[in-house]
Amino acid sequence: MIRTPDDTHRCMYIGRTGTGKSQAAIAQLADQNFNEIPWVIIDYKGEDLLRDIIKRNRSAIKTIKVTDKPPKKPGLYYMNPAPKDDDGAMEVWLRNVHRQGSLGIYIDEGYALPKFGDSPAFTMILTQGRSLHIPVICLYQRPVWMSRFAIAQADFIRVFKQGDERDEKITKNFCRPAILPDGSKLGPLELDRLPDYFSLWHDVGRGHTAILKPAPDRNTIIGKFTARLKPTKKKGSFI
Repeated sequence: MIRTPDDTHRCMYIGRTGTGKSQAAIAQLADQNFNEIPWVIIDYKGEDLLRDIIKRNRSAIKTIKVTDKPPKKPGLYYMNPAPKDDDGAMEVWLRNVHRQGSLGIYIDEGYALPKFGDSPAFTMILTQGRSLHIPVICLYQRPVWMSRFAIAQADFIRVFKQGDERDEKITKNFCRPAILPDGSKLGPLELDRLPDYFSLWHDVGRGHTAILKPAPDRNTIIGKFTARLKPTKKKGSFI
């Protein structure tokens, strides 16, 4: 049985543009516990699907600035920082998240974080975030751009097709092959054998890799966010 993340896990998504990486990560975000703790979307690149979700749920998703304090109230929050220009403020914000705890972060794209993803504050979150209940979903286009801590501290790694031999070789070092029904293996160097939008799901703790089908379609994902963000009669609560 494939194990799924809980509210303490760090999940890394890797794959070139157009492989289904963002859609799959956003589908995972739709299942997170933002009815119990705040989850903040840090969207460096202005992902189209995220913006569509926000547009359709304006009253339920609050846009915050990198200069704001991390939220404490459960719910879904959106931040659109500028790479490099906001590095100082982002480092402070991440340090405050580390101090506060009990807050989930979704990052697209991890390389855009301060110090090209080697942010000291983000490193503290990766190395200590499990005990502090700071779950992480972080996306990278290329593993050669990943912080070594992002790899070392990941609980789950989802690997999509990659466009560079160097990336495939690096991925091979931390993602075991999946075992196919006929007993053969399929690893990161053979992702082109998979149909479009399929991926490898590597459970680091169990040392097990499975093959996952594509994420749900765009409208299904948007509908799930809308259903979960619909307020109940009790003000400020979520389904």
